[in-house]
Amino acid sequence: MSNISKLLNQVIVGNVFDEPRILEKYATDRSILKMPPEMVVLPENTDDVRRIVRFTEQLKKRGLKTSLTVRGSGLDKTGADLTDKILISMERMNRIQEIDSRSKLVRVQAGITLEKLNAALSLHGLVLPIDANPKDTIGSLICNFAIDGFAGKYHGISHYVDCLEAVMADGNVLQTKNYNRRGLQRKIEDPDDPESGIYTRINDLINDSEATIEMIKDKPTIDASGYQMVTQVERDDSRVFELTPLFYASQGTLGVITEVILRLETMPSTVTRFAAGFETATAAIKYIEELTPLNPLSIELYDAHIFEQAANNGKELGLFAKRYNKGYIAIVSFDDNRFVVRKKLRECLDLVPDSAAAILETKENSKDFARIRTAMRSYLNDDIRGERLHLADDFFIPQNRLLDFIKALPELEKETKKELPLYGDYLTSNYSLRPDLNLETAAGRGNALKFLKRFAEFLEEYDGVLTGGSPEGRIKALVVNSEEDPEIHEFYQKIKTAFDPDGLFSPDVKLSSDVKKFVKYLRSEVLEGITDQK
Repeated sequence: MSNISKLLNQVIVGNVFDEPRILEKYATDRSILKMPPEMVVLPENTDDVRRIVRFTEQLKKRGLKTSLTVRGSGLDKTGADLTDKILISMERMNRIQEIDSRSKLVRVQAGITLEKLNAALSLHGLVLPIDANPKDTIGSLICNFAIDGFAGKYHGISHYVDCLEAVMADGNVLQTKNYNRRGLQRKIEDPDDPESGIYTRINDLINDSEATIEMIKDKPTIDASGYQMVTQVERDDSRVFELTPLFYASQGTLGVITEVILRLETMPSTVTRFAAGFETATAAIKYIEELTPLNPLSIELYDAHIFEQAANNGKELGLFAKRYNKGYIAIVSFDDNRFVVRKKLRECLDLVPDSAAAILETKENSKDFARIRTAMRSYLNDDIRGERLHLADDFFIPQNRLLDFIKALPELEKETKKELPLYGDYLTSNYSLRPDLNLETAAGRGNALKFLKRFAEFLEEYDGVLTGGSPEGRIKALVVNSEEDPEIHEFYQKIKTAFDPDGLFSPDVKLSSDVKKFVKYLRSEVLEGITDQK
């Protein structure tokens, strides 16, 4: 172990590792990069994180400049969980600190997974209604701000964060809360308050950048790039000032989130699903449009070619196999009480055109609905012709342009010589497609960035946004940063500097992504393990 690792190990309760075999395990996330860190630090609590930050500050004073990157479960698709410097893994900060059933609140460490949290909440009849990978941590859900499958009805993670605690670049702890104008002024003027500096800098920046903020507000579509939630820091309707929104989609570049207080929902009735298959995208979308007034939990849309390819691997859809072998499949989910669901399902059936095939979920066929998820997993992990890369995941297409986009996809498939079946959720307008590029060949690696750039251009033709469903990280940033308005990009850089003046936290993620590093760390082997569509 290096001297620096030993010194840091002495000052924290958690552990520091720099053995190559351990570093190798943290060298990949779900992206196309591989970047072994210099050391991995596993803090146990907030004080550990503070000591890590202050230790790094001492290194800087001795001329040993380094940086810190925070990692949750390593599921990021854009390379934001990786670094060639010091990696902080939050896997041991996974405790539930307190559950208030009456107020429907829970206080957790940021490293707890969605799966573990909801399992504990279920004992109290409560739930955090987020449809994401169950292995995702709460901190990652906030920092990556990905649009989840239930966001169309339940509004996503930002709707449930009451407040958060984060360790800042100076080693102090920020605990976010709402301030009215008078309370904000008192905080700014308090010389003994360690948080006054960050509130002063952000307040001044917002006051000096009203025109730029209006430009961000005027963007016509959803976009998670940069720090776009700055528009929610100061809300004119309530005269509230709150720093929490800046951490959404920040990808660990502003500070290390250590604890979160979340608002919760009462656990709903069991989810009931309804599937309909259509020969054309036109028929599928027309039907879906008629269902949206029913306020479903989600409306998933799949190109049936996905299941055709899964069937080639032995993953037949059972009851669905003969009816859904071409065209598009829509799966509608409801979580209302059984009487309301029964009424809505009747309306769903009444609206099904004669040319479509429809199946209502029952106890007898629920296993066939489960086959859809396993068939998707088979498709996503099919590497017979190359790995299905997370290059074009979580993009936004407005509902009024979706059909045009789908009709034009064959042109892109022909141009790129890649099959690109679409899947996603209509209510959130969040979609993905997976090109089967092979990173084990030089040609495949060279085509990865070319495909991303071409797809971004194609997406823009249909008012789509590459970062509509999740932020840019290292990979999408290579395209997004070059397209961003220079004035807005500079404003985002000022936000980063206000929080992190010396570039301690993930300096080459988001705003300063580096093409040379992308090429250097582009991996050449297939990822181990199983990836899911969430």
